[in-house]
Formats: sequence, structure tokens, C-alpha cells
Amino acid sequence: MVELLDLALPAAAYLIGVHRLRRTGGTWPAWRIAAFAAALVAAVLVTSGGVDGRARDSLAWHMTQQMTLLVLVPPALLASRPVALFRAATGSAGGGRLPNPAAAWLAFVAIQWVVHIPAVLDRLVREPALNGVVHWLFVVAGAAFFVQAAPWAGSRLPPLVLALYLASAMPTTDGIAIWLMLDPHVIYFSFAGPGALADQRAAGFVMFAAGNVILVAAAWVAGRWLWREWSSDVGRAPAGLSRR
Repeated sequence: MVELLDLALPAAAYLIGVHRLRRTGGTWPAWRIAAFAAALVAAVLVTSGGVDGRARDSLAWHMTQQMTLLVLVPPALLASRPVALFRAATGSAGGGRLPNPAAAWLAFVAIQWVVHIPAVLDRLVREPALNGVVHWLFVVAGAAFFVQAAPWAGSRLPPLVLALYLASAMPTTDGIAIWLMLDPHVIYFSFAGPGALADQRAAGFVMFAAGNVILVAAAWVAGRWLWREWSSDVGRAPAGLSRR
């Protein structure tokens, strides 16, 4: 019941905003609604009672939960632009302030390392309320990190700097993932049951895969910039040279 409310209330608020905006003659793309629905469903599913129960027994499930909240939910949520919808539907003026890139990068990296300190993670497993707070922190840290790459956000990072910003976060994730995959001992006391080493390695693989999502994003940013620069160079070249 609680999970249905977690899903229904934000969805209703978002759809009311869309309806109010369209009633006043405004428009709102359907794909943004779909992005919000995807972010909401993913967040509710991975924090549901069933998944929480599995995450208390399995490090791989715990890692899947965390990486979904950090790497998958925030970009979808940003694409849906709920704050912009609220302002458009209510006629509010003003724009949001973009988080400092250095602070956003540090928060994105730091939360992963802090949470995976053995004593910290073992306590989170024992205290569901504290773990719930950390879930929100993952979403906030992910949103602050990925909003730097949103075209509408007004980021002043040059494209290649933005690509480096994204790609440089991957080694930090991979460092934890490699530790989990290669350590011959069980790292976390809370996940020391039968099959713990295999579960630990699976968790490392999940984290490694999440890091590669960031790498793909960086490659896309850099590739798009390089293509635009190449196209503009060809367009500026004399006709005889551009045909060679």
C-alpha cells in the first residue's frame, strides 16, 4: 500500500501540472512524461519492501539498488524536468541555480566510497530508516552530477571538459568494483553467509557496469562535440577543399 502511494502521489502531482499547463495553452512533450514515469517506477521498485528484503541478504541486490538510484533514476528524472513543469504550470518566474561542478563531482564520488566503508555499509543494513535516507542522498548526488550535462541547465563547462568530468568519475566507481571482484575475503560482515564471495563478485560486476554507463555518456558528449566541430570545419572550407 505504501509503495502504491509512493508511486501514485508524485505521478498525480506531475500529471496535474501537465494538465494545468495544457489547459492554459502550453505544451509539454509526451516523452518527458514517459521519462518521469520511468524514473518514478524504477525508484519505487528498487526501494520496495521486496527488493529491500533481498538487499539485506545479498550484496549484489544491495548494489543494484544503489546504482539504480545513483546512475539510472537521476538522468530520467532530469529529462522529465519536474521543476520546469511546476514553474510553467504555476507561472513562477526565475531559474534554478546549477550546482557547482566540483562539489557535484565530489558528492557523486564521495557517497560511493563512504557508503562502501565496511562499518558504514554494515550499519546501513541493520538500520532501514538510515538506509532510506541514504537512498535519497544517492538520487540527489546523481542529479547534481548529471545535471551538469543537461543542455537546458546552462552549464558553462566546455564539451571536452564536460566529457572529462563524466569520464573521470568512472575510475572511482571501478576502484570499488575491482576491490569487490578481486578481494579473496568477504569484506562485509552483514553479507557473510553461504555463497558470500560469489555474491560479492556479482556486486562488483554490477558496480563496474554502472561505471561504464558514465563512460558511454562521456563518449557521447565528446563525440557529439567532435562531430559538430568537424562539420563546421567542412562547412567553412573552400568548395574545392571540401570535396577532396
